[in-house]
Order: sequence, then C-alpha cells, then structure tokens
Amino acid sequence: MDSFQNAITKIEKMIRTSRLNDLDGMMKVAQAQRISEIGGAISKLDPGGYLVGCGPYTQGIYRLSASETVFGRQATLFEEPVGKVLDFSINDCVTFRPREVSRRHFKITQDRIDSQAVYFITDLGSSCGTYLNGALLDAQKQDNPGTDTSVAKPLADLDVISLGPNLVNLLLFLLIPADNSGSG
Repeated sequence: MDSFQNAITKIEKMIRTSRLNDLDGMMKVAQAQRISEIGGAISKLDPGGYLVGCGPYTQGIYRLSASETVFGRQATLFEEPVGKVLDFSINDCVTFRPREVSRRHFKITQDRIDSQAVYFITDLGSSCGTYLNGALLDAQKQDNPGTDTSVAKPLADLDVISLGPNLVNLLLFLLIPADNSGSG
C-alpha cells in the first residue's frame, strides 16, 4: 500500500513539475520569437478554416476540412466510453477527471453559401458550456448531424472559442483566404 501511495504522490508531483516547466520554457523564449514562430506556422496553411489551440490542453492547429468536425475528450477511467467518434480529442485530464471538456463538447459544421464556405459552431450539450467570444452558446437538443440553425452560430475570422467559462481551453477560429500571401 505504501508503494501505491508513493506512486500517486509522484504522479501528482510530475504533473505539477511538467506544467511549471512548460510555462517556464515558453516564457524564456522572447515574445518576438514566439510571434515569428507562430507566423511561420500560419503562413504554411492551405486556404480554409482552422481552429488554433491556444490553451495548455488545446495546443495545435486543427483543419476544418470536413462538412462536420466534432471536438471532445476521451472517457476517463471513471466513465463509460460514449461510443461515438470524435474528430479531434482534447485532453482535459490533468487530474484524471474531467474539468471543463465534455466527451462530445462541440462541433463545427461547414456549409456552402454562394459557393463560399461558411462555418458554424454548435454546443453538443456540454456540461460546462461552449463560449463564443465570451457568450455562452445554447446547446443543441438532439445529437443530429448537420447544422441546427436554431442554435448554431456562424464563425467569423479570429473568433475566440472557450470550452468552459475559465478561459483555459481556448481556440481561435482562423480563416485562410484562397489568395493568402502569408503576409497578413
């Protein structure tokens, strides 16, 4: 039993240390260098819609190339699997229990209006909510495919999405135009 408690204590310490080292490493890099690195990555993107993860658990660039893209997290050891596919999984289990990200949290649908791609965000009944530019979205009542126009909100370039109210799991909607020259 002593070994079990030692393992638990060591895991908790490693989680804390890792997060602090990550933050320390990021802060050691000058802001100008971070901006340059971000610009370099963004300039390589093909035209289309993207979500850029800006929070510690959402980091990455997620291309929105399908007509529907579902975001959420995998089940923890304390939960039964949902049994539905996620397109992108966001880790929210630093303490091995969910904090703000639901297993099927939100979706982005892509429709065509006058041959232009238009993106919509819909909360899928998440427990902590999906926020668009600080406003809580209404949840879709049924988990049906496609755009539920009664609750879906259109996305505009540089919209901010937060999974939950604490501004930890942040995503930025980025629209790269077809005539992108990389010098925005």
